[in-house]
Amino acid sequence: MTSTTLKGVAEEFDADTVLADDITGYDAPAPQEVSEVLLTGATGFLGAFLLRDLLERGLVVHCLVRGKDAETARTRLTANLERYDLLEGPRLDLDRVRVHTGDVAQPRLGMTDEAHAALAARVDAVYHAAAKVNFLTVYKWLRKATVDATHEVLRFSQAARATLHHVSTTGVFLPAEDGTPRGELGRTGPPEDLALGYTRSKWVSEQLVLEARRRGVPVTIHRPGQVWGDSRSGACQPNDFVWRFMKGAIQTGVYPRRFRLRMNMVPIDYVSAAIVALSRDPEALGGVYHQVSPRSLDADELLGLLRRAGYDLKETSTLRWMKAVAADVNNSMLPLMRVLVDTEKTELAEFADELTRERLKGTDVTCPDIDDRVFAAYVGYFVRNGMLPAPTGR
Repeated sequence: MTSTTLKGVAEEFDADTVLADDITGYDAPAPQEVSEVLLTGATGFLGAFLLRDLLERGLVVHCLVRGKDAETARTRLTANLERYDLLEGPRLDLDRVRVHTGDVAQPRLGMTDEAHAALAARVDAVYHAAAKVNFLTVYKWLRKATVDATHEVLRFSQAARATLHHVSTTGVFLPAEDGTPRGELGRTGPPEDLALGYTRSKWVSEQLVLEARRRGVPVTIHRPGQVWGDSRSGACQPNDFVWRFMKGAIQTGVYPRRFRLRMNMVPIDYVSAAIVALSRDPEALGGVYHQVSPRSLDADELLGLLRRAGYDLKETSTLRWMKAVAADVNNSMLPLMRVLVDTEKTELAEFADELTRERLKGTDVTCPDIDDRVFAAYVGYFVRNGMLPAPTGR
């Protein structure tokens, strides 16, 4: 980009970070007084696990779900829980789930004035996990689903006088020049230097939430790392970038040698449990918290996990691997090759979570290591659901 173009992009972001004047501060009930909450994004990956963990706390959970009617919306919600094996094992008390049709990006969350007011009168906390995750879409096409939605969630929270728990991402950071891990209080952005439209949209949303906090809105920000599957059941989201990378290697039978890929993968069950535990801690309210793993995994470690899981992959040059991917129109990595090339060229940030771990002391919430046992559970889930071929090796 030219300097003139960069200036124009920066000005666009500056304009989008202006919080509406009608959003002002208020006091919210203490966490121990909260009995009913609103959850957005319950038909997504993280949202499904948040719903489980909130129900296990004995809360009544109101879920905003798109659908032509309540029955259709509830069917979508149940199907999502089933997709991630959350209806197996201990039964969730779905009688404490209230489904409301709506759209988080629409005025009044896509609800009538009466329905919006009635819901606001009942809930005392909001968990905003709805997100449009698309690494191929530019910022302007994500603005409505992310930025406009944040404005509407803030307006609802104000109407309800509820604490807002806003789910962001560690993707709002650039790497530090000296390689120092980015902590919860570190400087994010600038957005024009972030590589993806998705992370840019999340950065802008964070600025709105931070300004709301400065005005007195009770809000807590959570930044998960690269979210992987449940460390116990193995349930994963199939469109995760790193899983598509590994599936692409399995489909070709070869793996790129010395590929520069380093990601902080964190199990979904830890992310969800940490968010809910922090949201119920009065001393944690108003903070910024990272849900990340103690260490990142690089491409060589991923190859080791794949081989020990039973996949016989031969190493080749990155160029030959890319040619093998390009030769197969069904390869899972083919649509993401541009992102993959950018990833190899980009220095990725490392993250710290001192504030999070300090607040979680004394709880039973700890982050599992992604070892061979956990990885085997992930592979087992994908094989059972027809997303990966069964390993042929030991």
